[in-house]
Formats: sequence, C-alpha cells, structure tokens
Amino acid sequence: MTEERWRSVAIALAAALAVLVAIAVVTSLPSGPSTGQPSGSAGLGLGSGSPGASESLEPTEAGSEEPSASASTGPSTSPTPQPSAAFALIAFTDFGLDARSDPDGKARTFTFKTDGPGKVTAKLTTRSPQGTTRFCLKVGTGTPLCRDWKAGTLTGTTTSKTKTTFQVTLIGVGVATPSVDLALTFRAVDPSVALTNGRFDGTASQADGYNGISGTVNVRAGGSISIKADWGTPYDYTYSVVDLTTPASGGTFSDNGTGVERTDPATPTHKYGFSLRNDEAGSGRTPLTVTLAWK
Repeated sequence: MTEERWRSVAIALAAALAVLVAIAVVTSLPSGPSTGQPSGSAGLGLGSGSPGASESLEPTEAGSEEPSASASTGPSTSPTPQPSAAFALIAFTDFGLDARSDPDGKARTFTFKTDGPGKVTAKLTTRSPQGTTRFCLKVGTGTPLCRDWKAGTLTGTTTSKTKTTFQVTLIGVGVATPSVDLALTFRAVDPSVALTNGRFDGTASQADGYNGISGTVNVRAGGSISIKADWGTPYDYTYSVVDLTTPASGGTFSDNGTGVERTDPATPTHKYGFSLRNDEAGSGRTPLTVTLAWK
C-alpha cells in the first residue's frame, strides 16, 4: 500500500473516533438546566422553611356526593395530624349578611390558625330565604376558593408542620341579605376564631341577625372560654355563656361599655352556648370585632 493510501486511511479513522467521542459526551450531559431541586419538585411551591408543605382547597355543595370543583396549590396529600392538635369545633348561628351591592356592606370575616398538618371544614347553612351567599375559604396568602351557595362545605388541607392561617368570608350575592349559620372544624392546640366586620346594631335589628353573635363551642380539657370584643361606642350589652351539656349551668353578664374582655371557667368536654348582644333599641350600623378562644 502506498504512503498516500496509508495517510488517507489514518485520516478516516481519526474522523470516526472524533464522532464517537462527541456522541459519548452528549449522551452523558443532563437533560435540562440544574435548579438545585430534586427531580419532580419544580413548580410545587416548596418553601425552604417547611420542605414539602402544601395546601389544597375543595368545595362540596349541599346534597352532592362528590366535590363540584377543586383548586389546589400543591400535590394531593393525606397528612397525619399532630396528636397534640386535636379537633376544635365552633358554630356561629343565625347572623345576617350585608349585601354585596350595598356600598357600605362588608363581608363577615372569620380568621383562625391550625397547628401542624390537618384538615379544615367550613360549613354554610342558610336560615332565611333572602338569597344566596358568596362563601369563600382562603389558606395562607393563596387565592380564595369561592362559591355562590345557600348551603355547602368548603374544605382546606395543609401539610405544613407549623401554623397555617385560614380565612372564611361571607357576603350576600347581589342585593341578598340572608341569615346564615357557619360551622368551623380545624386542628389547633389553643384554638381561637376572630370575627371582623360584624354588626352590633341593637335590639331593633335582632330579627335581621345584625345584633352581635351567638353560637356553640365544644370545650376541651383546658376548661375555659374567653372573649375579647370591641364595638367602639358605649352601649348596654349582655354576654352569656351557658353549659348545654348540663342545663342551667353557666352565667349571664350585663354591663355598659365599648367592649368586653373576660375568661370564664367551663366544664371540660362539655358543649357551651355563647351570645353577645347590644341591649340598646337602635344604634345604627355599629361595627363589631370579636375573638373567641377556648381550651
């Protein structure tokens, strides 16, 4: 074989080897840019302070067997709640809503916190026929899940190992001003619920549900119920706490002032009724804020 032929063969072999090396390098490279996250975690909103934490919201309209829609900010999970964070149960009964079309109308807002992972339910029931309610549940700083309903349950779930804030809002749809009940169930070590944009308009507005709050609460092992309320203008008022498990036990307290703050003992594991009313005949639209806590 001539020297020229050997030179041609050597060049061909070198070119083939270069192609093989290039193919090996390409196939060893990662398929996408490095993000510092494990595979599959991108887009799940995982926070550095609570790895893997997520929240989800789900509605169930009264009478339906399956959720009618859902909105989720994270993957579907079935977390095991902390043993120390037992279920807290409280219901607010027969309170009137402002109309959404009312320029001065405000949504009744109930705010509470959960401890550790768990499930939250907010159940709406309408008592009067004056239309439907814009009923919303929000978890953390996320987008609220809302439904225009007469009755139904909004459910929230969190896998966070720390505290998570939930918020429920209710306002009449259009010109509607229904009277409704709201029942809340959530896991918390020291449960409390704060109401803002309530009404404390006096006895003339009692039938419309615009005079304070009432409801029931399930007391736990700590054996106490606390209230802190403010309405800004001195009025005669009555606050009552009554044991519904053992009738005729409890107390009624009347005074005059711009608010009330007190803690009363309660029998553990008993169900109590609470009520706060403005005893003035007609006070006009009077805003009310209330925080109820129990152990």
